[in-house]
Amino acid sequence: MQLDLETFLTALYVMVDDLYQSHVRPHMPQTGGPAPRLSDSEVLCLGLAAQWRSGVPWQSERGLVRYVRKHLAHLFPQMISQSAFNRRLRRLWGAFLLIQEGVAEALGEGEGWEVMDCAPVPIARGARSFHPGWLEEVARIGKGGNDRFFYGAHLLLVVNAQGMATGWTLAAGNIQDRWLAEVVLSSRAGAPQCTGPRDPQGSPALDPPRDWMGPAQSGGRPHGCPILADLGYSGAAWQRHWREDYGAQVLTPPVPERHAARAWFSGLRQKIETAFAALCGVFGLHFPGAHTTWGLITRIGAKIAAYNTGILLNRQQGRADLAFGTLIC
Repeated sequence: MQLDLETFLTALYVMVDDLYQSHVRPHMPQTGGPAPRLSDSEVLCLGLAAQWRSGVPWQSERGLVRYVRKHLAHLFPQMISQSAFNRRLRRLWGAFLLIQEGVAEALGEGEGWEVMDCAPVPIARGARSFHPGWLEEVARIGKGGNDRFFYGAHLLLVVNAQGMATGWTLAAGNIQDRWLAEVVLSSRAGAPQCTGPRDPQGSPALDPPRDWMGPAQSGGRPHGCPILADLGYSGAAWQRHWREDYGAQVLTPPVPERHAARAWFSGLRQKIETAFAALCGVFGLHFPGAHTTWGLITRIGAKIAAYNTGILLNRQQGRADLAFGTLIC
């Protein structure tokens, strides 16, 4: 079953409001003064809808605000200005993490394993010739993706066996994958840090990266199951460190084993590749259009929360989990 645009927004709002009341509101600080014109649930609903790029008449947050003010005033009669909407959305960035987690909990824990991997988040084309300035504290030239090199950030994502996002973090584009895993796994253990493995004397064996990393709050919570990863996370010292210090069992492909074993392992990891394909194709992960670090973090959090809520909407309509592109008619 497909949804028209108004039905989609109504269903999304009902879902978001339920999640807000159960997972977000208990964590919100008490404030005085009059109630805002646009409720938190409405801001979050529109923030999630703004990440969709398939079946909708907008391709950005700015485009969504313009469309709502012109065509959907009957659904959001108290719609605020673009600048006020941006401020409200940035203040609620942590709510996207709680919504993402709430949806994953509602749909179950999966089949006893998770998958993690990194993907580039380019913010500008022409990596080798781009003059630093826009997001200069975050963006760096990194290696990865179809173009081999990119200018932007690195995203590490963790999904469960059902393909639901359970945690993520972001760092400068030139930071190696293991350090992003370090942030996520240490935050899940309750002690966010970036130390890496230690030598026999107990001192850090490697110098931590100097470029921008964060946030740690988005790492999610531990699920007590193995985490599958590619060879970029291999290394006996790293895996021992993660296991002994954070209680995280990270498994990489069995290189010396038979081809059938490697193919089986790769098949399990396909969930993360499919998630990245959806985030790029439907939710605009590449070139997110953020102008500030805080705006970039908020948009990435919104895109990943939109991915999870999209799966829940598809299930409610009896559709395939990842049929995002045809959900809205």
